[in-house]
Amino acid sequence: MKTIKVAVTGGPSGGKTTLIDAIKKELGTQVAVVPESASILYRGGFPRIKNRQGLIHAQKAIYYTGKELEELIEAEFSPAVLVCDRGSIDSLAYWPDSADSFFDSLHTTRAKEYARYDWVVHLDTAGIEQYDGTNPIRTESHSEAQTLNQKILDVWEAHPRRVRINQKTDFLSKMSAAYGVVQAIIDGQTLAQIRTTYE
Repeated sequence: MKTIKVAVTGGPSGGKTTLIDAIKKELGTQVAVVPESASILYRGGFPRIKNRQGLIHAQKAIYYTGKELEELIEAEFSPAVLVCDRGSIDSLAYWPDSADSFFDSLHTTRAKEYARYDWVVHLDTAGIEQYDGTNPIRTESHSEAQTLNQKILDVWEAHPRRVRINQKTDFLSKMSAAYGVVQAIIDGQTLAQIRTTYE
């Protein structure tokens, strides 16, 4: 049976880590999780240099690390569902040059990257009152995070199965909706059904 690949994406402090932790706890062996490449690299000492060359090298490293992790975990565990902590072209939101230069430098296309994921679940950045700035890997202000959130929305805009989880009245409601989307994907619901219920 073909593995369903779901990219969980969105701006900083959107709730991705909380959602993925809940998925691992509640769904167990039904799913395998691909960890976030950026966290692996930066926690391992990859230099965080914010000039043009630094950004280019970092995003290329993140892209290739994620690609290899996805392929390894899918091959090793053959899960029913593969949940990826961010998608491959999230890196485009951080890229300092044009989209064409991004795809050219990585020898790929937007269509190829879209085709890697059956679904994209986007969690919007939290409002300023809920924004979590305590993550040592997160260096963005709330304003910068909102800008990145919009860039990531734009990157995935044309994906045929993208679901957006907006800010809810509280974080628990947001996580409940996001988890419901993932469960609905596993249950085989259509995009129209999911959007009607959760967007």
